[in-house]
Amino acid sequence: MTLHLNRRHLLGAFALTATGLMAASPAFALTPDDIKKRGSLRIGVLSELPPWGFLDAGGQPAGYDVDVGKLIGKKLGVPVEFVGMTVAARIAQVMTGKVDMLLATMGMYPDRAKVVQFTKPYAGLKIILLAKKDQKIEKIDDASGLRIGVTRGSAQDTAISAALKNADIRRFDDDSAAIQALITGQVDAIGANTTYMININKIFPNNNFEQKLVFNEQWMGIAVKPGQKELVDWLNAFIDEVKANGELEKISQHWIGQKLPVFPTQIEGVPFSA
Repeated sequence: MTLHLNRRHLLGAFALTATGLMAASPAFALTPDDIKKRGSLRIGVLSELPPWGFLDAGGQPAGYDVDVGKLIGKKLGVPVEFVGMTVAARIAQVMTGKVDMLLATMGMYPDRAKVVQFTKPYAGLKIILLAKKDQKIEKIDDASGLRIGVTRGSAQDTAISAALKNADIRRFDDDSAAIQALITGQVDAIGANTTYMININKIFPNNNFEQKLVFNEQWMGIAVKPGQKELVDWLNAFIDEVKANGELEKISQHWIGQKLPVFPTQIEGVPFSA
């Protein structure tokens, strides 16, 4: 028998494990001063999701999240070690201390906020459905019965699983595999975000794909272990600063070709401070 776990199942299981780990060990709240004294900062980023996080032609981390991470390191005055990871591994990496924080396209949702602590948003996108232009999908019901690819444990996995009860959902380990499945015809459509077409256009110029449905708007925050108020407050002040001085706008224009969105001042069920 094969057991398929969605993001909610994985988060629930990890929350129980993490709670046990925190209860069994002394609490340690990492602070900005701790990072400065250590002399380095470990940031978890995605390694296969341009333009957010990927390896460039020289094998070096690059992307929107990486550039924001570099600004954090510059502000703290320490070098940054970027740790590449998959979508499904993100939360475990920060909760077990493998990284100090996540800049990994982490959508700010209430179920995740029960496990990790988010900052205020630093980026945003929409969760959508991509398919061929000649595939008639104008409403949710039109996608019923289609083979739809998603990245396992992603925001699009959750959104599509909830919206399309009768779809044949096929889960892939990373975004690149889901995109490749669409291009090669293994699936009829994929759950995506609004930056996927940037990658598809690079891989497959003059392609026949387009956005069909919009499921929700997703805001991304930096994620850390819970209980680190001083670090979260510092990061929130940092986000305010790079928004005000135009540095975050430059990153958005460079990697996404879009102006920064108007960020929400609150998200229901997702506190921005510890």
